[in-house]
Amino acid sequence: MKPTTLVTLASLLGTSAVAPIAPTPPSIEQPPKWHNESTPDIAAIMSVPQTAFESYALGGLVRGGATLTFEGDVPPTAAGDEDEGGVGVTITNADTAWRAFYIYYNTCDYVPYKYVWVGAGETVFVSLPAMFQGRITRGTDEWNLGGVPRPLGTWLEFALDNNSWIWGDVSLIRGCDGGVLLWSLDSSGSWKGFTEDIFEGAPVDAFDVKPSGQWVIAATENWDGTTNWSSMIWDFEKVGPEVVYVDDAHGNPVIASKNGRFGTYWPAGRL
Repeated sequence: MKPTTLVTLASLLGTSAVAPIAPTPPSIEQPPKWHNESTPDIAAIMSVPQTAFESYALGGLVRGGATLTFEGDVPPTAAGDEDEGGVGVTITNADTAWRAFYIYYNTCDYVPYKYVWVGAGETVFVSLPAMFQGRITRGTDEWNLGGVPRPLGTWLEFALDNNSWIWGDVSLIRGCDGGVLLWSLDSSGSWKGFTEDIFEGAPVDAFDVKPSGQWVIAATENWDGTTNWSSMIWDFEKVGPEVVYVDDAHGNPVIASKNGRFGTYWPAGRL
């Protein structure tokens, strides 16, 4: 490859990828009773200093399972669940188009437990069963419902304990396809995550490619335990281990919500 070609590629990767994907949701009913939750005040949430609330290296979070389920039925599409005050999370889609979010059990990377489509600028509630342990990722039906694990991207991890507290974090260990903000809904003021775009300016070797062709920040830890230093250093510098998991050894990126409820906010990402 000519040097000029390499320079051109390096300059483009941080700001562009393949043509933007604009998936269209299937036909789903959107009950107005719970489809439009109140819009969160992101500036107010993030104005609370990290020193003002309890943060944990792990706390009551359960981040992995001993076994994987290889088969399962694809759940029906939903527009969100009725919010009756029970345990669960709100999902705010801060993108400019419909987006889908996939909720996985820790023990099953192949088929989501449930998934929801959320309109641009809208917020929905997703209820969770007792003792749920898993994650939410952004994605598309094409890539997330094919029965193949799609781990590359930002993970919002969470777990309910036997007191119905919910513990959670934002993790970049498996990559970063965009920012995510997480906050407690128990009036503690705790929050983690980030909303800024960290793709621009990243070194070429900090990127990986999704099956869709979208360039995203690579995983910081490989499945064999080795480290991707370029992406790890970039994540440390741009976000930091106090608000996200950059790796398993640094920071206190976990919070708890004692009423079993989290809010989440999803800026535009790369699908």
